[in-house]
Amino acid sequence: MELQILVENGLKHYSQLFRMKATAAKADVFYVMSGLWKTSSERFFLWIGGFRPSDLLKVLMPQLDTLTEYQLLEIDNLRQSCQQAEDALSQGMGRLQQTLSQTVAEGQLGNGSYIPQAMEKLEAITSFLNQADHIRQETLNQMPRILTLHQTAGCLLVLGEYFQRLRALSTIWSTRPRELA
Repeated sequence: MELQILVENGLKHYSQLFRMKATAAKADVFYVMSGLWKTSSERFFLWIGGFRPSDLLKVLMPQLDTLTEYQLLEIDNLRQSCQQAEDALSQGMGRLQQTLSQTVAEGQLGNGSYIPQAMEKLEAITSFLNQADHIRQETLNQMPRILTLHQTAGCLLVLGEYFQRLRALSTIWSTRPRELA
């Protein structure tokens, strides 16, 4: 029962982080999208303001205890679903960047007539971030449905360790001896 409470609290923690991120994105979506609070190694893996759910599943899979055929099938289905959603969002973000760039480029110098249209497109970035976070959150929420309680707890631990390792890697990289130019 205690493990159940810990797992539920871990998932609630991530839900709270996603809500906080949505609030922060309303204030400055570029800050959230760029991951300025993250280490350089974490930013290297950044996708629309966070981790790619399909990559997360790839990290978690080898760490899990023996899985049943049903669990393997469900995790593979979840990974494919995540990949399709990620691809669709990535394509949408690419189109948004192109149209935003075109809108700004077509604006007349000093005129500012492009600004309302550009601002509307910038608002869409927040929507993309929220959609990406929804995929991340749903991926995490599917874990207890697919896995046992102990496996889900293990996943949450592996997830925390993975992000800690990325932060440690960044620290080691930034403090390494360097040759003078």
